[in-house]
Amino acid sequence: MSGGSEEEANQFDRTYGRFADSIYAAIRSEAFGEDIGQNSWITADELRSFCGWLELTPTSELLDVASGSGGPALFIVKSTGCRVTGVDVHEAGVAVAVANSRSAGLAERTRFVHADARRALPFADGQFDAILSIDAMNHFYDRAGLLQEFRRLLRPGGRLLFTNAVTLTGLLRKEEMVERSYGMGEFVFTPMGYDQKNVVAAGFELLRMEDLTDTVARVARAWHEARAKRTADLDRIEGVDQNAAMQRFLDSVSTLALERRLSRPAYLARRD
Repeated sequence: MSGGSEEEANQFDRTYGRFADSIYAAIRSEAFGEDIGQNSWITADELRSFCGWLELTPTSELLDVASGSGGPALFIVKSTGCRVTGVDVHEAGVAVAVANSRSAGLAERTRFVHADARRALPFADGQFDAILSIDAMNHFYDRAGLLQEFRRLLRPGGRLLFTNAVTLTGLLRKEEMVERSYGMGEFVFTPMGYDQKNVVAAGFELLRMEDLTDTVARVARAWHEARAKRTADLDRIEGVDQNAAMQRFLDSVSTLALERRLSRPAYLARRD
């Protein structure tokens, strides 16, 4: 994920620092059904579908924006044989991704770069066949500028796919917004329709939009339950306050998704 405040950096650095611990691997397995090293709401089945949406082949060059610790990127390489460049603002996540790519024997087909996607990225015009950003658009306020940068980086006909799990489709109280954005630094709630408008304005053709909110509700609830079974261990590892705050966050995510007050559309677009 991307962002940049000190609060957010501390939250994500703590997560990446413990990412390989067996207790967190077990929690991910129970939450997602298949642990691919994800740190968002993406499931392995969703990601398999996304590879098809993006038409990835062994000759494709994919940019993964807000790649975190690299789990989904490595899964994509194993699934399609394509080359992946991941960028993330958190150095700890990039370090974990690099280590994981080496241990998986995929270092020749992956590259992970410490970069802030709120600024121009250090790549040439038209360098990529596809761009993917999973559940990270809520960290980018200048959506129009970001989409223009994506257009610059894609070759003509290249594909863009992103999800936005905090798309407003109902009313939220102030307290609910604070709870839902816990520990996330810069965080942007997006009105439904805003992303579609900016995709088209940036010079993309919108090919597909799909509602994936059910995944958020299911994963967040399962994640909450998996952690609840390990409360004593997590209290010791994270601290009582940190563990309780994470549980409140996951409960909030699940509730708002179930009630369809926050939705998670996926957008597929093609550069003209």
